[in-house]
Amino acid sequence: MKKVTAFAKMFGPSIASLVLPALVIAQGPPPPANVPQSNITSLASILSLLCTVFAWMFWFLVVLAVIFVLIAAFRYLTAGGNPEAVGSAGHTLLYAAIAIGVALIARAVPFVVGSFLGAGTVNSC
Repeated sequence: MKKVTAFAKMFGPSIASLVLPALVIAQGPPPPANVPQSNITSLASILSLLCTVFAWMFWFLVVLAVIFVLIAAFRYLTAGGNPEAVGSAGHTLLYAAIAIGVALIARAVPFVVGSFLGAGTVNSC
């Protein structure tokens, strides 16, 4: 009897962990859930969705560039006169400024092209 008790103590949790999933599977499938309907019904709605995604990405990248400006400022303040650290902070600040400039230019391109082509107001993005 001691051997059975020792076996149950040693291997009981392992056997239970193998048997319990079989009991859960025996429940049956859950009832079907209500699937939400998609708002994408045409090409215009796909373009609208893409414009929304690009707008979110634009603002995310602008916030990320501002964070890099703050990191560059922190590096500059903690450089302590070390020319290498000051140069590294300057490069980080330069790259962040270039990233903000490129993001702003990329955001303005549809409007500039639309005005040159005589589209009036560009409603796409």
